[in-house]
Amino acid sequence: MKNIRRDFLLILPFFVFLGFFEIYPILNLFVKSFFSDKGSFTLQYYRNIFLLDQYRLAIRNSLLFSTSASLFGGILGTFVGYFISHLKRSTKNFLLSLYSLPLTLSGLVVAFAFIVLLGRNGVLNQIIRLLFHLPKDYYIDIYSWPGIVFVYGFFQIPLMTLTMAAVFENLDKSIVEASKNLGATTFQTWRYVIIPSLAPGFVSGLSIQFAGMLGAFGTVLALVGGEKNLLSIQIYFQTSESTYNLPQSAALSVALILIISVVLSILNLVERKLKPGG
Repeated sequence: MKNIRRDFLLILPFFVFLGFFEIYPILNLFVKSFFSDKGSFTLQYYRNIFLLDQYRLAIRNSLLFSTSASLFGGILGTFVGYFISHLKRSTKNFLLSLYSLPLTLSGLVVAFAFIVLLGRNGVLNQIIRLLFHLPKDYYIDIYSWPGIVFVYGFFQIPLMTLTMAAVFENLDKSIVEASKNLGATTFQTWRYVIIPSLAPGFVSGLSIQFAGMLGAFGTVLALVGGEKNLLSIQIYFQTSESTYNLPQSAALSVALILIISVVLSILNLVERKLKPGG
């Protein structure tokens, strides 16, 4: 009995935190999305999501942006993770500790760093113009959709590197050696042995990236303000002083949560299917 009471007291703070900072805010959003400012029940805010072009476009842009940036960061992070996993342990641990630092930075810091480096008059743009004798109006445009995908994808490389470096380390070397001993070429070994073994970890890393990308807005807001139409940006502007519309913001937030939940469920299903015996 004492052990049960002790265990209950130990997990009680967790449930209190979960209730106050996760369950209550989500339930509050859900309730607010069904009531107007005057307190009357309505489905209009959800109708707006399906009927108004600005919201439909925001959802489409968010899905395309998150998918593109996640794949970009995921593929590059996998290559970096592969090379790091083959380094000496001391060097590898040092690089992985450095790679964890960008994950602690806010979106505003990331945006400022890229503006300094690749802004219209950024350091790298000036160097490129000088080396290749390009006109002053030439610059790598980080304010366009491809530029924003590059910024977010590049920022997510460390996260995927940390994930995939661990996956490469845990890769069963015996099956790789067995494949080579049986006469398989390097391409065949990668195609039929290594890639299938890495696929579940890759999908798991993509899930983490995608969830973060779909809700991210700080870096985009700092780079282009409201010029780019994303679902997270729409939610932010619906709570600003100029357009303050809390019920609509709540409905958009619920839509964002549902989209993330559906996509993560699909990716989780794919991950399970890719695992041996799945």
